[in-house]
Amino acid sequence: MIYELIAATFLGMAIWLPIYKYYISRIVGDHVVARVENKEIDLNYLLDNGGVFDELANRVVTLFKQHMLAEMGQLSNQSKGVEGLPELGLSPDIGVGIEAATQLLNMVGMKKPPAMITMKVAQALGQLVQNHATAPDTGDEVGRFYPDRP
Repeated sequence: MIYELIAATFLGMAIWLPIYKYYISRIVGDHVVARVENKEIDLNYLLDNGGVFDELANRVVTLFKQHMLAEMGQLSNQSKGVEGLPELGLSPDIGVGIEAATQLLNMVGMKKPPAMITMKVAQALGQLVQNHATAPDTGDEVGRFYPDRP
């Protein structure tokens, strides 16, 4: 019974999809163009006041942002096991920094931290280590993390 229903659904889609794509969509498109030419649909209002271009621009920006964040996540996941990426100008410690940042974020309760947050925490940890390494040795271990502080 269930297989017959699934088969009927796919068979119906296989029949109706080409009919819609090649026949019905052209009829609907011609009808809309005819209504715009007869001034039944005010195309200037739709484009200027209807917000069509604004909505389209917002969607494009949102998609670019989502793709950028996804690529950053993939890059951060791939860099964990790499012993440095000299062709990109990255040091061998970048994977260690990202792994440390991921573990730190996991400790504070984030199961799967977003790539952007992981990268920012890794940068902050790197800056902290750099400040510690370049600070003068005053005997105060905590003070070495803040070289500008007396």
